[in-house]
Amino acid sequence: MNVLDKRARRHRGDDRGDAEMDDQALVEEVLRESSDGESSEVDVILNKFRIEQDEIRRLKQVDEYLLEVHGQVPNKKEDEVCRLIYENANSLNSRITGNDKLDKARQMIHELEPDIVAFNEHRLNLRHKDNKNGFKQMFNGGELDLRALAAHNIHENIGRTQEGGTALLAYGKLLEYYDAEGSGKDDTGLGRWTYMRFDGKDGVATVVVCGYNPCYNNKKESNTFYQQNRRYFINNQRDTCCPRVKFRTDLEKTLTRWRNEGARLIVCLDANEDIYKKGIGKMLTESNGLDMVEAVGDFTSRPLGATFFRGSKPIDAVWATKDVAVVGACMMPVGYGIGDHRLFVVDFMLSTMVGDAPTRVVRPKARRLNTNVEGCAERYNKVLEESIRKHRLMEKMKKAHETKSKRKAAKLLNKLDMQSKELMAQAEKKCRRLKSGLIPFSPEAVVWIKRCQVYRSILRWHSGKVRNRGNLKRAARRCGILNPLQIPVTGIIARLEVCKEKCNYFRRHGHKYRRKHLYNRLDVARDKQDETAEKQILAIIQREKERSFWRRLNFALRKQSKGRAVGPVQSEDERGRVIDHTSQAAAEEAIWNEVHRKRYHLAEQAPICQGNLRGEFGYCPPPRIAESILDGSYEFDDDIDPATRELLEEIALIRQKIPKNSASWLINRKKWQQVWKKKNEATSSSESGLHFGHYKAGAESDLISQFHAMKLSLALRRGVGLDRWSRGLSVMLEKKFGVRLVSKLRAILLMEADFNAGNKVVYGERMLDNARKYKLMPEEIFSEKNRMADDGALAKTLFYDVVRQLRVPAAIASVDASNCYDRVAHAMASLIFQSFGVADTAVTAMLETIQEMKFFLRTAFGDSQNFAGSTIHIKTQGLCQGNGASPAGWCVISITILRAHGKKGHGAKFMAPISHIRSRLSAILFVDDTDLIHINMEREEQLVETHEAIQSSVENWSRLLIATGGTLKPAKCFYHLISFDWKPDGSWKYADNSSCVDEDDEDYGSEEYQEWPLFVTLPDGSEEAIAHLEPNKSSITLGVYTCPSGVCDGKRKDSLAYIKEKVKDFVGSVKTGSLRRRQLWTSVDCKLWPSINYGLCASLAELATLSEVLIKEYGKLCPAGGICSKANREIRQLDSGFYGAGFPHLGVEAAVAQINKLLMHYGCQSAVGILYNLSYELMILEVGLSFQPLQLPYKSYSTLLTHCWFKTLWEKCDAYKIKVETHNVPLKFFRERDDWLMQAFIEAGYSGNDLIQLGKVRVYQQAIFISDVFGADGRLIDERYLEARPQEELWSTLRFPKENPSKRAFRLWARALKEVKAFRAGRLGKVINDGHKIWHWRLDPESNRLLHQAGETVEVYINLRANVYIKSADAPQAQFDGKPCSVQTMSPSRVRLRGSLDSAPRDDPPEDFLEVLQSWGHTWLWKRIKLTGNTDWIAEAIRHNTLVAVTDGSYIKEIHPNLCSAAFFLECSAGRGKLLGAFPEKSLCANAFRGELLGLMAIHLILKAVNQIDQQLEGSAKIVSDCLGALGRVSKLPPHRIPSRCKHSDILKNILVNCNDLSFERVYEHVDAHQDDDKEWDQLTREAQLNCACDSGAKRVIHGCAADELPRQRPFPLESICVFVEGEKMTSDTGSHIRFAAQLQLAKQFYNRHGVLTTRQFNQVDWLSVYTTLHGLPRLFRVWACKQVMNIAPTNQNLARRDGRCATCPSCGMHAETTEHVLTCPEEGRVKAFLAAVDTLEEWLESVDTDPVLQYCIVEYLRGRRAVSMMDIARETYAPRLARLGQSQDEIGWTRFLEGMVSKELLRLQTSYIAKRRRPVLTAHRWIVGLITRLLEIAHGQWIYRNFVVHDSIAGTLATQAKEVLQAELETQLELGADGLLEEDKYLLEVNLGNLEESNGDTQAYWLLAIRTAREAASIRRSTAPSAAHEPP
Repeated sequence: MNVLDKRARRHRGDDRGDAEMDDQALVEEVLRESSDGESSEVDVILNKFRIEQDEIRRLKQVDEYLLEVHGQVPNKKEDEVCRLIYENANSLNSRITGNDKLDKARQMIHELEPDIVAFNEHRLNLRHKDNKNGFKQMFNGGELDLRALAAHNIHENIGRTQEGGTALLAYGKLLEYYDAEGSGKDDTGLGRWTYMRFDGKDGVATVVVCGYNPCYNNKKESNTFYQQNRRYFINNQRDTCCPRVKFRTDLEKTLTRWRNEGARLIVCLDANEDIYKKGIGKMLTESNGLDMVEAVGDFTSRPLGATFFRGSKPIDAVWATKDVAVVGACMMPVGYGIGDHRLFVVDFMLSTMVGDAPTRVVRPKARRLNTNVEGCAERYNKVLEESIRKHRLMEKMKKAHETKSKRKAAKLLNKLDMQSKELMAQAEKKCRRLKSGLIPFSPEAVVWIKRCQVYRSILRWHSGKVRNRGNLKRAARRCGILNPLQIPVTGIIARLEVCKEKCNYFRRHGHKYRRKHLYNRLDVARDKQDETAEKQILAIIQREKERSFWRRLNFALRKQSKGRAVGPVQSEDERGRVIDHTSQAAAEEAIWNEVHRKRYHLAEQAPICQGNLRGEFGYCPPPRIAESILDGSYEFDDDIDPATRELLEEIALIRQKIPKNSASWLINRKKWQQVWKKKNEATSSSESGLHFGHYKAGAESDLISQFHAMKLSLALRRGVGLDRWSRGLSVMLEKKFGVRLVSKLRAILLMEADFNAGNKVVYGERMLDNARKYKLMPEEIFSEKNRMADDGALAKTLFYDVVRQLRVPAAIASVDASNCYDRVAHAMASLIFQSFGVADTAVTAMLETIQEMKFFLRTAFGDSQNFAGSTIHIKTQGLCQGNGASPAGWCVISITILRAHGKKGHGAKFMAPISHIRSRLSAILFVDDTDLIHINMEREEQLVETHEAIQSSVENWSRLLIATGGTLKPAKCFYHLISFDWKPDGSWKYADNSSCVDEDDEDYGSEEYQEWPLFVTLPDGSEEAIAHLEPNKSSITLGVYTCPSGVCDGKRKDSLAYIKEKVKDFVGSVKTGSLRRRQLWTSVDCKLWPSINYGLCASLAELATLSEVLIKEYGKLCPAGGICSKANREIRQLDSGFYGAGFPHLGVEAAVAQINKLLMHYGCQSAVGILYNLSYELMILEVGLSFQPLQLPYKSYSTLLTHCWFKTLWEKCDAYKIKVETHNVPLKFFRERDDWLMQAFIEAGYSGNDLIQLGKVRVYQQAIFISDVFGADGRLIDERYLEARPQEELWSTLRFPKENPSKRAFRLWARALKEVKAFRAGRLGKVINDGHKIWHWRLDPESNRLLHQAGETVEVYINLRANVYIKSADAPQAQFDGKPCSVQTMSPSRVRLRGSLDSAPRDDPPEDFLEVLQSWGHTWLWKRIKLTGNTDWIAEAIRHNTLVAVTDGSYIKEIHPNLCSAAFFLECSAGRGKLLGAFPEKSLCANAFRGELLGLMAIHLILKAVNQIDQQLEGSAKIVSDCLGALGRVSKLPPHRIPSRCKHSDILKNILVNCNDLSFERVYEHVDAHQDDDKEWDQLTREAQLNCACDSGAKRVIHGCAADELPRQRPFPLESICVFVEGEKMTSDTGSHIRFAAQLQLAKQFYNRHGVLTTRQFNQVDWLSVYTTLHGLPRLFRVWACKQVMNIAPTNQNLARRDGRCATCPSCGMHAETTEHVLTCPEEGRVKAFLAAVDTLEEWLESVDTDPVLQYCIVEYLRGRRAVSMMDIARETYAPRLARLGQSQDEIGWTRFLEGMVSKELLRLQTSYIAKRRRPVLTAHRWIVGLITRLLEIAHGQWIYRNFVVHDSIAGTLATQAKEVLQAELETQLELGADGLLEEDKYLLEVNLGNLEESNGDTQAYWLLAIRTAREAASIRRSTAPSAAHEPP
């Protein structure tokens, strides 16, 4: 019996499904063949079903027609068919579990496999708070993808149930054609219809509509759909027309519009009228109108009969236009579906709906092969392994390998590849069948499912269909069924019935059993301590828990999709006119012409592709030519393009460094498996259909992996590109939403998965590893591994800072390469790839694959059947976006260009102002975004020189890029030419270098009127000018807005304005998305913040601006998050850990981002690190007050510093109490008792603008210390400093910024120096360090002569008398040498010596490594060091390769949770000596891994000290550890920087920066830990013995530290920078620590300012514990805590201010209800609830082993309810240690205590108690967190009690008030009486409204709507003439 008969039977009383009908047929067959002895019982069973049907038919008197199938039975759906099912659902419930009707609908969908499901009259008010699930959540399940659209009346939101409503669901492959933009709902918002649009090939589009025509109803007070429509049209459109007429006319207009646009139509309607005789049916089928056909009747050639259970006429139907072919149609019996109407099933030919082209690349969710499905990969591998063996593929591979001819090998490989492709596709088909997931998995459900299967097998055995008795018995035995073949047939049937009932139960209630199963498995995993399983199970639980949550959130916040495949496209003709291409053929041709036949051929413009070079090099250079280029023997013609020659010469130089073929083509099985096990299976690829899942599944099989790896390696070795590889699918994506110009589209090529994987290994890994290994990876490239795009933006910001701080001419040109991946000349690429170590055959295989590529095309129309590709004359070039080799290939091309570019001297020349470290940077590159920079710090440059330099740089870069096949895109290029002008008051401004004419001039901006134009060179040799931007003009590069002036205030187009705009968009999405509170907060954290925090590290905005820029937008989000928008603005950005709202604070987050970058780069030789050093040293010189300027008070001295990145960091550090220490600036005081000159001015009373002016003069005079302006005698001012320094003279070796002070400033300077002299004279002592001051006078003690440096000559003065010297004209030329001295000028040729200085004392160089360690400072690591032997033995051991250095770390959380330790042991295996040491370190990040790293760092520092004594030391040192992770980290450190968010980065960075350049080799070796646990000491290797000794030593250090005497955190030796927050050193990602410290300061200020807590009270609270506790609680609980503490909860007092309600408490009725009163209300019920909660707390305190005295104090304090102080309770205990607790907690207060603000003393007391216990139940930290949580729960419990009193839907105070308002309105309407009502509406006054007190008021609300509408209708009737369309009689 087919599926329809089964469903019909179910309606007739037997509510069973497909499986049950199959069972019934099997039972009948078995019973017929059973013995005669059972005949009577058999007859009973056989007749039971028929009797039941007859009885039901007789009782219900159902028309026989309604129980028949009308039409063709829907058999199994074919692939080319689109199946639609439609039914009037007659109400649905949105509940997921325990919903029989929904389960039945899902079962029906599972069996019929429809592509489209249409429901009307679902009766769901989808906006009601109780309807939490939408249609997608209700019908989603299993493995099929789904789209859902549902509509309802949005104008009346009264109850959960609402009459009417329509919905459409689309499943599976049809979603590839789904047009989200073209789909929607009835524009009126009434939910009359819903429609989906599907766009296919050649402009074929079909719109599917589901509609519901209102059924006439004259009860105007009802909530019927008819009356809903009537009320809407009267009240909103003042139209009294019949809603049924409006439905027909509006639908006809809509359908006609779609039809005129060319769309095909399918319409599903409940017309609520005869579809053949009435208006709607005629309108749809009218020949001169829509000309549609009624699908079922037309297909069956038989008109429909009754479609409603109690009806006699057809009122439902499916109509389709005639261009949609119907291949099957029927109407099911009543009861087959879920409603009381009949179900329609219609099959359409898919090609007539969406065209002929099916999608080739299958969506990941629809693939059969899915490795995430258990057993799927195993079955696939089993089938494929058998096929490989059966068809002898490995033997065929060997034959191809042994073939010498490349052509024959290619033929064999292609044949083998095609065969393997077919076998892989076949294996996928057999790996599984797609399931709908009707029964959620659980062990309980599996038992009954398997038993059903066994009983069915037994029945089949009885019918002779099963022959293997053994298998059947084993299966039964596994299910606990004994003697299965001896069970009577009737017994089997009965048992099967029971099992099926159980399966139906689990189908409805299986979700809770699945949750139970998952939690049981979680407990098992935890018991076994299986962390891997635990994480996996937790992930499943979380994923299933959050699935519907995220679906709703994503739906609510969805924006216009970006990156989607385009449909219709546009192109430009030669005149620039836009041409639209709307059909598939036209769009494909336009794309091929612009992209594949043009863009991929643009590399032909490269010089190497033209003339003689093309003939010589071709597309892939012949081996002879390539080898001559690579070995440097190639002879260049004189007329060769210079840029091409430079690149080819650079290629030869690179080859000299990198060995040939060092990037191996060989990919072995292990490598192949390693690669594919990490891949994301959902990645789209492979036009052939061999998607990622094939290779990811195959990676689990050694045989399959070996096959794939060998095939790929063989192809690369022989230089063969497989034919399959040369078929790619180009996906055209919009770069910018809505822009469909072909030239603006991004072409992504989906290449074959195995080809791409090989490219990523050979190029992305091995080739780039060569670049890193041989130190060819330049710092200019920011797309490199471990570097980030925002590093590039930060480098650009810092470059602008350095220019601004120095105030010298500079330039930057942002030059964007056009289509970089697509414009690469293959000849040049081949040579570059080979120079970086890739074999020529592997290069040939990759490039020839691209040259022969057939580009199929995917658009929104579908996939093309034709393709574009190479021609006979021109081959495709480029690397193609989507190729795994493209990023790496472009990277090495960029490296080659950079090296050639840098050799000409282009770029920025930096010199650190203090340390004089020189460095160069040519550019800032991130893929194709390039910023060429120029500044010269080695000499003074004029603006014209700067302009010439940047022009030369841009021109050279352009030509080098052209030589590779690329070019610059002038429209996207721009530049800044920066110089400075000086104002009369000495301040500076940016010079206007843009134009010499007014902006109003019509020629403004033209080339001939530009003073400083900049041109880029194009491939044809022409030049084109690029935009010149002003310094204040921001531009976006690398996703971040930057500008030379550094202005960032959000008032112009800058980064803050960009952030603000994104937040505004988010606010709009939230308002329209109807998010719940939890969803809002989750979306803020997970969607909003990640979208705006990028680039904050480069922001130069001031803290006040950052704090205010989003505050207004956050206010708009507050109501959606459950917080009153009128609450204090500061609450919004206060962290929820301090009882704030918790919106991200841009100022705090910017501080986090900036400090993370500072710790990552400062002190490193990365590009950012170099610029950091420059800017910081300039900061020291400009501020002139401290060696640690970031520790100075910002408000006092910030005006001394030019606006820069470090200034913004300084402001945040000062505001948030963050301490930054640097240790690498080589600047020291010159003399004893020396000091900062600016400090002397401050002490002299100078401040404000005077101090600023003095600072400018000081910088101009190149002075920084007091000793600089004093003479050698230390008593008198050096007279030359009293006058302005000649600009051409240098008075310091330091590189000071440029200044131009005013004359007034110099007068002020002179006066200030005299004042400084008055109180500083004579204080300076002897010289203690080398100084920076350039002394122009020197005393030669031997000849008693004075030497004066006058320009380039040295003048000699001879002694005339005591201290008087006269200029000698006859003295011979002398060398300028001697003691620095100062003189007083007596006459032009006579001077008086005022004093001289001895040289600084020279420290003797260290004699051994121990002295080196001491000289570095921070010697706390070496206090426990013990040395055996002399100090030279380590160097000797290294020299003889006998040094073994072993380390181990330790961490014992139970003793000291914030302490770890390390021990190290150095020994010479030849017996020369030993060294051992150990040390502890206190850290918030303490753990065992950190201890291991500390030991490794100590060893490296010792080795560096040894190397410093003997810098030519050669040999090796073996470094041994038992931690593989630590060894791996240290041995594989990158060259210049630590990766972002790397844990323990302070240790790793110290090793990286200081120990990476040792002259000898380091060999890292692992040893197993704790070997002495199971081996004798003499059985251990020496390394293992030393490791055990280190382990013991590290533990001893921890045991030896007292809890109250732990060492404070200190810097490491040679550590360049440290950051301390709240006294704790930051060791890795600083986010959480800085957020806490910053928010602590903000909270303290806010609490004090607004009276929440005084500063004294605030300081008593244990805020760290409160912060930790709150962040561990659910977000909405934190929202409640915020409202409670800040008194912004909706208490009656707060609400009274808004709506004037009574402010008194609803419980006691005596006091005003505030948040504090809620906790202290004396009402009896509340007090009882409170005391019960305290009793529960007391039980918990006792269960976790709380200090008994402390427990007593806490409980009694709570029970006192403010009547008893904590101090009084403490006194009762006679425990003096509690006195501080009593005083502290009393100061905080009882209410605050209940809100979680506990005293710091609580943690101290419990910690002391736990220290005395052997096995504490909880650590002190977990105990305090638990206590705060339970205190908050007690407070929250009072709110729950209060809310029950207020919000009960029947008797609550709010409900009572609402009913009072409703009653008043009812009475008002009744008092108005019949006045203003039409005669037919007066009956409304007689309607019985029932007892309002005993109902929820819905009936009365609808009556009010009805009578208001009636009065409006009467008004319309009186004011207008009678309408032609009257309501039905």
